[in-house]
Amino acid sequence: MERLLDYFVPERYALDIKIDKDEKTIGGVVVVSGEVLQEAVKFHAVKLDITDVLVDGLKVDFKADGEVLEIEKLKLGKAEITIHYNGKLNENMEGAYLSTYEYNGKTETIVATQFESHYAREAFPCIDEPAAKAVFELSLTVPDEDDLVLSNMPVKNVVKNTTVFEPTPRMSTYLLAWVIGRFHGKTVKNEHGVEITTYCSLAQEIETVDFANEIAARSLEFYDDNFGEPYPLKKLTQVALPDFEAGAMENWGLVTYRESMMLVSKNATLGTRKSVALTVAHELSHQWFGDLVTMKWWDDLWLNESFASVMEYYAVDAIHPEYKIFEGFFTGDACAALNRDAYRGVQSVHQEVHEPEEIATLFDGAIVYAKGARLMLMLIRLMGWNNFCKGLVDYFDKYKYQNTVGDDLWRCLKPYAEFDPGELMHAFIDKPGYPVITNLEGDFRKFSQKRFLLDGGKMTESDWPLPEITEDMSGHYVLNLSEEEFEARLKDFEKLALEEKLRLLIDRDLITRSGLASADSLVELAMHFKDETAPAVWNKVAGLIGNLKVYFDDESEGEKLLRKYVLRLIDKKMDEVGLVTRDEDDEDMIRLRANLLALDYFARDKKRLAKLAEMYNSEPAKMDKEIRSDILGAKVYLEPEMVDEYLEKYKTTADPDVKFDYLMAACLTRDEKQVEKLLALMGDYETVKSQDQLYLFVYLYRNPKARERAFGWLRENWELVKKTGGDKTLSDYPTIIGKLARTKDELNKYVNFFGPMREDLALARAIEIGENEIRARVKLIDKNKELVFDALTEI
Repeated sequence: MERLLDYFVPERYALDIKIDKDEKTIGGVVVVSGEVLQEAVKFHAVKLDITDVLVDGLKVDFKADGEVLEIEKLKLGKAEITIHYNGKLNENMEGAYLSTYEYNGKTETIVATQFESHYAREAFPCIDEPAAKAVFELSLTVPDEDDLVLSNMPVKNVVKNTTVFEPTPRMSTYLLAWVIGRFHGKTVKNEHGVEITTYCSLAQEIETVDFANEIAARSLEFYDDNFGEPYPLKKLTQVALPDFEAGAMENWGLVTYRESMMLVSKNATLGTRKSVALTVAHELSHQWFGDLVTMKWWDDLWLNESFASVMEYYAVDAIHPEYKIFEGFFTGDACAALNRDAYRGVQSVHQEVHEPEEIATLFDGAIVYAKGARLMLMLIRLMGWNNFCKGLVDYFDKYKYQNTVGDDLWRCLKPYAEFDPGELMHAFIDKPGYPVITNLEGDFRKFSQKRFLLDGGKMTESDWPLPEITEDMSGHYVLNLSEEEFEARLKDFEKLALEEKLRLLIDRDLITRSGLASADSLVELAMHFKDETAPAVWNKVAGLIGNLKVYFDDESEGEKLLRKYVLRLIDKKMDEVGLVTRDEDDEDMIRLRANLLALDYFARDKKRLAKLAEMYNSEPAKMDKEIRSDILGAKVYLEPEMVDEYLEKYKTTADPDVKFDYLMAACLTRDEKQVEKLLALMGDYETVKSQDQLYLFVYLYRNPKARERAFGWLRENWELVKKTGGDKTLSDYPTIIGKLARTKDELNKYVNFFGPMREDLALARAIEIGENEIRARVKLIDKNKELVFDALTEI
């Protein structure tokens, strides 16, 4: 891929940008100072109309093709290049885009930016590469004086409709940001003196920003204390946007969020509070990992995301230890990484990028985020937290405001480790996969290892360096215990530490799916835990049940047997825990009840469903918020006509936590007439915003009554989905279907539809892995269906 930084090195941008949200236009003047390295220089300028170019004050000829601006016959050395341009604001949540919300019967319009990974070039001409760091002096002119105008830095002055901001530190183009529109917010100051202001739309209650303010304030303190480099900016601003493709974006000093990932109302569940806390802590760790020190190129994206994905857990654990947040990491992110990384074709954490279309594919949540975080946790535990942080202090001190590669970090950590961090991490980061470990001598003093696969491929000998094998959740590997070893641990299960219990269940689940152990053994295994009290263990028991569900068609005799089995498994514990949240319930009890209720919904216990349905209230605040989704699910199961009321609530509710409970519950309906109403919402962007269409598809595809038609709609409307969705969203569709499809017919339809798209670099890897997953699942079902059915019958 051509690097424009090879032609010109920018040092400072003076951006005088005019934005008219009514006319949907953007344009202005860019004055960029820097060093000319070759006689011809190039700037990224996608979908921009370049009208004039001056070099050191003199007009020059130029070429612009809607992708790149080229200026020839320049003298080498320092130069000031002035570019006049015009462009359009888009509505696909990339570059500089439009967003809307309803307030007091009026549509309010917002202008926001999303420049990561390579979309700054759609808003102004620039060298849009992470290593092209520069200082940005921004002024924004807007027609409406009532609009709040925000950017990375504090406001320097305002003259009529023009807001001028203080210069930024030296940073990458993808971190520049602005937000324009009507918001309200609150300001706090943390113990270290940083002023934090958090905004939401006028349609949201202002109190919904309080929790994000608290987490932001304390996260910055935690990172200051452990990274040795204080937060370098004068202020931090956070904004919840009504339309946002990703979860959040770490723009330096102006962090933007999807509303559901930042706002916490009085109706928010414990799960929502934990999710928001992790998201805020993640984005604020980026103020160091990614903003202060940035990867040189996108192949080292993991330097940003893997670190942020583990630091978020350390920060939240320090701020709210009662959340027991690492249990969620082990049952969530760690399992996502183990599942995704067990297929041929999966990317490595460090992945080369050759074309712009490939950049979006790097943001694989299960690999660059989850696997990378798991590897960082392994490294931190081997080094010890204090030693690890000593290395980080050196790293930030040496490379602040610069760009790095992975080896720069490993060199900083090495003096504080008793092993070579680079040797260990290169082995896991530079290639896909992980080993399955077989014990050859007691306590894994001697062992063999092969690459673990779930897709039926041959597991070949491997040589990952492993300083030690432990049975907690530290290492990115699977333990293949002999039947004797497994039974011995199962017998002493209560004596095991929590992480050892989770490792035993997670690994056994994977081992059975790979064919190294009998799948029907899961039937007997799950019943061992009917008296268990740890919510994290029940989470993995639910996972075992989920993997048994795939063997049986909807409403088949096998599924009916499995429902009886699950009811027997949970009945006693469900009665002990009860349906309703009590004042004395701690975090463990709330999570335990949630896991049991999810299983109970599948088991279809009529008495409990009826009791839950009776708790329904048309006012969300009057329902038990921790079981609100269970109440809505039970009500619509017993009364399918509730779909109409749920959809109306979805349309009129601003609170994102409640809003999605209504949509998800509506999509649980098994009534044919109601399913048709829900399918009609696909592509209806007036009712379900573009950012939420993926969720709607997922909810419907999970419903066996809607699955075939949901995929049918996607096949018929793919061009519409491509037009209205962002680059990162498109690959989610083959990924999701790959995780859920399980029949030969679904496999054939998948291959026939996505197969011709394999040449599209943005989709190729997701399509390949999805096909491998479905093929492996179909093979697994053919092999084990009768065995699992017989085991259920016997028990």
